[in-house]
Amino acid sequence: MKRLIFLLTLVMAITSLNAQDTKRRERLTPEQFQNKQQEYLAKVAELSEQEAKEFFPLYFEMKQKQKTMQDEAWKLFREGRSNNAKEGSYKEINDAFTESQLNSARLEKEYLEKFRKVLPDKKIFLIRSAEMGFRRDMVKDIWRPRQDGGGTPNRDRQHRHNPDKRN
Repeated sequence: MKRLIFLLTLVMAITSLNAQDTKRRERLTPEQFQNKQQEYLAKVAELSEQEAKEFFPLYFEMKQKQKTMQDEAWKLFREGRSNNAKEGSYKEINDAFTESQLNSARLEKEYLEKFRKVLPDKKIFLIRSAEMGFRRDMVKDIWRPRQDGGGTPNRDRQHRHNPDKRN
């Protein structure tokens, strides 16, 4: 009987912890993420309301174009991670990934000229610096629940870079 009570208590405790962990890690919608990013960048770069109004439509237009490029490269990358990929396709995947990075850099250079029409270079620099801080803070927020008792990352995530190490 004591064993049964202990097992029931243990199951209830685990269920409760899991529910709390899930609640703490609710996902942001793309709009919420974009709003949070805009607020963060504007604050760090000390953008005026007018500067923000002119800058962020261009910024998010560039980011959307970069995302489209990266999605295509990641599609090939995921194919390479699958065990069904042929040896010859890795050259195509590597080339596409590198081409995606080059295209993204070209796009960023193109938009830099557009940004300069609405912001001084110092504020553009501050925004670039703030982007890194924003990503770092977002990663910390994602991992924080796991560090304070939420468990370890998904086993598949630990080996996502090498499909041969998956169980």
